[in-house]
Amino acid sequence: MDVNANWLAAPIAFPLIGAALSLLASTRVTRRQTRTQRIIAALFSLINLGVAIFLLSVTAIGEQRMTLQVGLWPAPFGITLFADGLSAIMLTLTALLMVCLVFYAMGTLDEREGLNFYPLLLFLLMGVNGAFVAGDLFNLYVFFEVLLMASFVLLSLGGRPGQVNGGLRYVLLNLLASTVFLATTGVVYGVLGTLNLAHLAARIDAAPDSLRVLLAGMLLVAYGSKAGLFPLFFWLPASYHTPHPAVTAIFGGLLTKVGIYALFRIYPLLFPDLLVAWQPLILTIAALTMLVGVFGAMAVNTIRRVLSFHVISQVGYMVMGLGLAASGNQLMVGFGMAAGIFYVVHHMIVKTALLMAGGAAELTMGTGRLETGYLGGLVKRSPALAVVFFLAAFSLAGIPPSSGFISKLGLLQTALDAQQWWIAAVSLVVSLLTLMSMVRLWQKGFAGPMEDVVPPPRRPNQRLAIAPIAVLVAVSLSIGIFSGPFFQWSRVAASQALDRAGYIRAVNPTDEIAPISLEANP
Repeated sequence: MDVNANWLAAPIAFPLIGAALSLLASTRVTRRQTRTQRIIAALFSLINLGVAIFLLSVTAIGEQRMTLQVGLWPAPFGITLFADGLSAIMLTLTALLMVCLVFYAMGTLDEREGLNFYPLLLFLLMGVNGAFVAGDLFNLYVFFEVLLMASFVLLSLGGRPGQVNGGLRYVLLNLLASTVFLATTGVVYGVLGTLNLAHLAARIDAAPDSLRVLLAGMLLVAYGSKAGLFPLFFWLPASYHTPHPAVTAIFGGLLTKVGIYALFRIYPLLFPDLLVAWQPLILTIAALTMLVGVFGAMAVNTIRRVLSFHVISQVGYMVMGLGLAASGNQLMVGFGMAAGIFYVVHHMIVKTALLMAGGAAELTMGTGRLETGYLGGLVKRSPALAVVFFLAAFSLAGIPPSSGFISKLGLLQTALDAQQWWIAAVSLVVSLLTLMSMVRLWQKGFAGPMEDVVPPPRRPNQRLAIAPIAVLVAVSLSIGIFSGPFFQWSRVAASQALDRAGYIRAVNPTDEIAPISLEANP
């Protein structure tokens, strides 16, 4: 075993250690306790970023795979942790967003900061990281539940009526998806005798077609619900606008992408033939998700509701990349998946920046309503905030030279090469509507008339609030301007994700478990 593979445990262990230390400092709600928790959260989020960059250098840049058999138990008997380019890209993005979120929270949080916000954030980070390196279905389910529990508490932190209402919708609908996921896991183990992903990939082709279709459909429902796909997205716009803006920012930029990651990981590995056969279904779901999200954004009238609907819309582009990964020759397949991964990278950065900026505007003005007289004149009130919001908004709309332009161009080129004219047309229409929505936000929220408003009693620390947004906007622009190496890393990640045989070889599961007969008993 490569000694470097031991670092695969670090993205789980370090956030857990940080959360535990932070809780030890929470015996009393005092300024000193809050300051200690801030320091611990900042320190461990920076450590986590360093570990993620190391894993990225080995996998996406070094084009290797890393496998850790926990406790030296060989697969499929023990717990397998696995990382390739796709895992490492997601870990690195998550780590970057978490560092920025910690500092943003320091500048914007109210009394909820003293309710163990930072330990909950580290528990959430542990669950997300664990999902990205899990090598079996059961532990993928476990880490989904860890992040679900942490996210529910963060969503309802403070106990305000709107938060509780949104939190109940969020947890109930996500628990239904988790129930489907757990039921699928039970069926898989009962029939195939294993939950290790590499072992499943080696065995699942022997299963009856009807069973494979059932399992693929159940996992599409489970992961699609967590990703916010049509028609399973209702929980998202009902809940994301209710908590503190710091919570909304990390939710919008991160949580739905865990479901997207699961789709990108599971379907090429376990159901590559169904990915091809279901291409029309996947592209239709992507198109409907894009359209519903952007129309919803144009119909609502608060800044965070608009941006929450855009989370749904942009998820459709990512699934479009997965659908295009089933098109044409092998080169086109890899390019489609790479374009989808590149879009995930762009969206996680830009959406988090937008939600941070929108939240800072709401906290500055005391309201997020877009009607004239409620939120306007922010260009003059806070020009730095206006600049970072402008750059992030037009990156989301796909204006060059932003990362949004490069990522949408990649998807459009793949769709045209695959002769999927209709999905290309839908993506262009949604991009135009997204631009119109961003112009509306800008006109009513920033460039609108500056009315006399009563400022809220507590306003955010502008430097701490704006600095993390500026970092994310700078990263987005860098990805757009210097897109070559970033897209190459996405292509490496796509190649590894599509290489089923390579995944099996890297994990090297023994087949000492006697396979369960898939034939009916006489």
